[in-house]
Amino acid sequence: MYDGTFVQDVDPYNVCSVRRNPVIADVFSRMNLMERRGSGLRKIIESYEFEEKYKEKLKPEFRSTEVSFHTNLMNLNYDGQNDGQNDGQNDGQNDGQKLQPEQRRTEIIRVIEANPKATALELSKLLLVSKSTIERDLAKLRDEGHIEYEGSAKTGEWKLNK
Repeated sequence: MYDGTFVQDVDPYNVCSVRRNPVIADVFSRMNLMERRGSGLRKIIESYEFEEKYKEKLKPEFRSTEVSFHTNLMNLNYDGQNDGQNDGQNDGQNDGQKLQPEQRRTEIIRVIEANPKATALELSKLLLVSKSTIERDLAKLRDEGHIEYEGSAKTGEWKLNK
């Protein structure tokens, strides 16, 4: 905070406002671009308290250091009751991020087996990695003789070498 105090050491309902530039603050006030001075923290807390799902443990938290100011706003819609409910629902969705290169290449072969016309872009979206990563994987699989591409770039398809 500008006066050197830490926000966690003051009552957020009664913060004394010290302006860096009183001329600009005055102009903003006259233009109705600034409401009550020093009321921002209180307004944040009150807007949370007004919400139907508000609980004291979800009260906004303010923290500052000599050079930074942090505000933690809790999710009022999260109740914790659905933890684990969707476990398994999205299985496979993040496999591309978890897979090691060899595992990813094995998955590419599996996809190509099911869809020989799969493109690098489709594979990248499916495995959640960049298109260039897929292109490197495809090149390695070609170099190792596992796959080959037959036909034109538009109408061709992948062939597996078993």
